[in-house]
Amino acid sequence: MAAPRRRWTPTLLVVVAALLINLPVLHGLYLDRRLAAEGVHRVAPVEAHREAGGGHLLRYALDGASFTADVEEDVFEQAVRTGEVGVRVLLDDPGTHRVDGAVSSRLGLVVTLAADAALALMLYLLWHFRGRLRPQLRLVAMQDVERCRPGAVLERMEGDWYVVCGEVLEIGDDQLVLDLGDRRVQVLLDGHANPVGHQQPAKVVGRAVP
Repeated sequence: MAAPRRRWTPTLLVVVAALLINLPVLHGLYLDRRLAAEGVHRVAPVEAHREAGGGHLLRYALDGASFTADVEEDVFEQAVRTGEVGVRVLLDDPGTHRVDGAVSSRLGLVVTLAADAALALMLYLLWHFRGRLRPQLRLVAMQDVERCRPGAVLERMEGDWYVVCGEVLEIGDDQLVLDLGDRRVQVLLDGHANPVGHQQPAKVVGRAVP
């Protein structure tokens, strides 16, 4: 079975996970830019207010829906006194708005950065140990080693016969090691020629041995 895709699958999974983790932050930045460029200022009536855990919470109405926001103390006091609070809103999407003096939490950003750091570490480990993730396969070459196009291939033929393509990682006495990304293949040349140099793609037809 050909395996060029398999070589990069772990990396692609990490990249997709990173996109999913960072998507809320990126979407929030996009909405902030839209509010700054297209938003209009409106006044929303305050329905309720309370102080809790050092926060100043306002519940306000906007286009028939109720929302709650934590605001700065001076904005809170003015809203309590006047019964209204200023809001910057997108006319085509009233649900996207920002209250004047809103206190934004950095918890989401901290969690996102921590998750990004964990993914970066995972990506490093995948790259560093990419040749040790699966057991090493040992082959006895049945013909001379050939040059081939870049890309990892591990195709089982009949019985214990394999066709393998990979990057030459090591060259030794009558043997070489191919790197397939998620597996290394040791090839015993058994007297066959190897015209392929180090870090170049090579193709081997051989029989698996213990």
